[in-house]
Amino acid sequence: MTPERFTPELLALGWTDDLQEALNGALDAADPQDRPDLHPARVAGVGRSSLRLWAADGEHDALLTGAMRQDPDTQPVMGDWVIAQTLPDTPKRRVTALLPRRTTFARAVNGGLGRQVITANVDTVLIVTAPDQDFDLPRLGRYVAAVQASGAQPALILNKTDLTPDPQRYLTELGALAPDAPLHAVNARTGAGLGGVRALLRPGLTAALIGSSGVGKSTLTNALLGREAAQTGGLMAEGLGRHTTTARTLYRVPGGGLLVDNPGLRDIAVWDPEGVAADPARIEEIAADCRFRKCTHTGEPGCAVQRAVARGEISAGQVQAYQARRAPARRGAGRPRR
Repeated sequence: MTPERFTPELLALGWTDDLQEALNGALDAADPQDRPDLHPARVAGVGRSSLRLWAADGEHDALLTGAMRQDPDTQPVMGDWVIAQTLPDTPKRRVTALLPRRTTFARAVNGGLGRQVITANVDTVLIVTAPDQDFDLPRLGRYVAAVQASGAQPALILNKTDLTPDPQRYLTELGALAPDAPLHAVNARTGAGLGGVRALLRPGLTAALIGSSGVGKSTLTNALLGREAAQTGGLMAEGLGRHTTTARTLYRVPGGGLLVDNPGLRDIAVWDPEGVAADPARIEEIAADCRFRKCTHTGEPGCAVQRAVARGEISAGQVQAYQARRAPARRGAGRPRR
């Protein structure tokens, strides 16, 4: 252990004992002459061939080694911790290694056989929706499953509560998706209900916002930061918000914590290594006991598949991988079984 690595700056960025142990191992394996020039840093911005890093001594631009650029499993993403080497005669640094990820938020690609990592080392993912045409319970269920498969904790946020006279109806449906997850009704534009959301942002922890375009993620980001950091759009026809976030951005939250604002996700196919080898026949056997004939296995009452997930008989990722191999999910519940 090298206590000097536990600086207040690194701790504020989410530095942990596990990361320190991994760093120590990497330094032990490095050339002794290089060790003084190797330092941990967190990825705060991702370009095509360069990164923006936050480190104990400030912000730095960094280049990737050729091997890291070619291997998608070692390409750093927003939120990753890396080892960066200082270079002579240039302010830029070179990323030499990727430190182990505590959580990995990813989506399935290529029919569920591959994955695209979106963010890493996130503690809580705020799933944002609104009581308008965006409110799609099956899709929100897939968001929840993706967060759970990542290792992070989901939190459900109903924004724009002024759009409905009965927000409780929406909250009840959201709560059924993840009964143990924090659930908050807010109006980011006026600040109503934000106290509970702010409580989720604590020193050393990282939160991320996900949701489809126009649900008010940028407005919520600005409200949580207390400043106009993220660009917001006006309203389109029928009260729908405009999409404004086009790249992932990492922010420092006043009072401690970090916040990632993600571009809008139209939908997500859940990546879970266990789900790749899921037995469709097993899930279909369980689904035969669902209350609804066309159950989507996301938030309907009487869903036998979700009961099996809660009991640990199958994983949420297995269910989502199974659904990804079927026809596109039907919206809403079907008729009760007779």
